[in-house]
Amino acid sequence: MERLGRLGRLARHWVWLMPLVVGIGFVAGGAYMILEGRDAHDEVRDNIVREDITVSDDAAAYAGETVDSAEKANAEADVILEHTLVATGGYLYAEMGQYLLPEGNYMLPNGTYMRADGTTTQDVALAAEDDEGNPIVTTTDEAVAATNSNDEPIRAWTSDKTLAATDDSGNPLPNTLRNTAQTSAFLRTSLGVAVIGFKISDLVVGLGAFLIFIGVINVFIMSPVTYWATVVADEHGRNRVKEGATERAPRST
Repeated sequence: MERLGRLGRLARHWVWLMPLVVGIGFVAGGAYMILEGRDAHDEVRDNIVREDITVSDDAAAYAGETVDSAEKANAEADVILEHTLVATGGYLYAEMGQYLLPEGNYMLPNGTYMRADGTTTQDVALAAEDDEGNPIVTTTDEAVAATNSNDEPIRAWTSDKTLAATDDSGNPLPNTLRNTAQTSAFLRTSLGVAVIGFKISDLVVGLGAFLIFIGVINVFIMSPVTYWATVVADEHGRNRVKEGATERAPRST
């Protein structure tokens, strides 16, 4: 028991070293994370700058500037998406068919459907349906057709080879506009990867700064407080011993 008591007093005497060591570890770890985060940020920036991508002139922000940050990459991705939707009548790559329908067939704007009476609606519940039960989104009326950036009606597409227009060799005509949408998706995905790289590296830097803050708190506040708490506890213990000795001392009569 006496040995355990001595070990307890020893542990109490040196316990202030624990927050000091932990604090130094946090500071070192935080500094390492900041260095690595900055290196990653610079590497992502250098890689995307090497591609020499310039933000389009009609972007809402950073027009004409080289893409070298998450904000500029997002700005360019937004412009690419806007241009794509204008060119395709509001349709994205996954929504487009592989082949063109015969001349005279056009796409309605995305979200618009044909009704049985020949008018259009944006309520899919009121839409006319084809033989497979899908809402009809094509028309032969240029007046209601979706148009591209040149105000030309967008030719309708299909993924059914039997319905597609064919060339002189009898092969279905490919929908080249779908390739445009596919390229747009690839470009926006690449820019999105750069954005993720920037944001993750910035997050690592932020976490590193937070670890340094916690480490400083441990070194300059928790460790001294713990040390002085042990000093006070030791002083209190000595005072109690003295008081006990005084009480046990024989009193002279």
